[in-house]
Amino acid sequence: MYQARQVAANSPFTVVYLYQPGDGGLDRVAIQLANHLHRSGQRVELWMAHLEGPLAGAIDPALTVRRVLAPRWVRRLSMIAQFPAFAAMVRQYRPDVIYSAGNQSNMLVAAAALGTQSLAVGRISNPIVRPGQQGLSAWIRRLRFRAIARVCSMTIVMGEADRQLLAQQGPLSGRNVRLMPRPTVTRAMEKACSARAPACRADRAELVMVGRLAPQKDQATALKALAQLRHRDWRLRIVGQGPLRMALERQCAALGIADRVDFLGFVDCPVRMADLLAEADLLLQPSCWEGLAGTMIEALGCGAGVVATDCTRNIHPLLAAAGQHPPVPVGHVDAFARAIEWALAHPAPPALLAQAVHEHGLDRALDTYVRALMTVGAREYPVTGAWHAFP
Repeated sequence: MYQARQVAANSPFTVVYLYQPGDGGLDRVAIQLANHLHRSGQRVELWMAHLEGPLAGAIDPALTVRRVLAPRWVRRLSMIAQFPAFAAMVRQYRPDVIYSAGNQSNMLVAAAALGTQSLAVGRISNPIVRPGQQGLSAWIRRLRFRAIARVCSMTIVMGEADRQLLAQQGPLSGRNVRLMPRPTVTRAMEKACSARAPACRADRAELVMVGRLAPQKDQATALKALAQLRHRDWRLRIVGQGPLRMALERQCAALGIADRVDFLGFVDCPVRMADLLAEADLLLQPSCWEGLAGTMIEALGCGAGVVATDCTRNIHPLLAAAGQHPPVPVGHVDAFARAIEWALAHPAPPALLAQAVHEHGLDRALDTYVRALMTVGAREYPVTGAWHAFP
């Protein structure tokens, strides 16, 4: 039960913008941040183009939520079309700070703040340049991200490589680029880690994949790799929903591993998610690209090992600190299979895994975000007491 909330009279008015409460990591972080700001006595509102979605129930009922009028087109076009309504709301409600949930909304937020007293805060939620991206497309993407960071009063990144790229000297140098932890590991996850067994079971390997069933996550590569390990006794749970579910189920049948794979769908309960990760020996992370791979941090926080593709340079230090196999090339089935075998043969102590992601503890990281938002630009505001955002 939370204590009576008291709004600090001199706190900044912050708007957290999220397109919709979807099932992705950036959606969860934005909602957690809005909840945390509200419960810590800050003036905050959550603005969304669409109010329905898998994580709508995670929004604090006492939090003010406003809808930004937008057509129900594909996300990219819808976000462009909603600019006039969003900009009008910024001028009507005059927030001190506008926080963008991630890459796709950074330009919208930065443009809406132009010509106003509102300060735009962007967040890099996926790689600036994706693995394998080269030539003109990579150059244009770098230019666009640097231009947006130049306009924003602050840009939050989750990896040193992204920070260096945006802060690089030049006419488009980011004005205030900050490397910050990803709010991820809940108290339930920390508790689950403390309660788990110290090493992999000798009989059957328990494996898990977590993420939207979509091309970016490339679950197909992991399934092909597991099909090479029929000599081992393993079981895989797949957590997530998305357009590729039927195709992945057919792939399991074609590979002859359907009896070893369970599709659990979307899991929105933090405690249930912690239990699933704590019951696993390994998280398989075969993504084509990621920002910092929140599910990887969650797994390590629950004491589970990780096998991952080289989906972002940001995960290299975490995997090394946790004593895990180095990331393997994206889409390389044989390398992924060998990494699984190595990881099962070399389990790291859960305490080591948890320590590697200690700074990504949910409340600790959210407090870091709050302090940054309180000091963005030339304005400084006091930070009130911390509150817990999730179990």
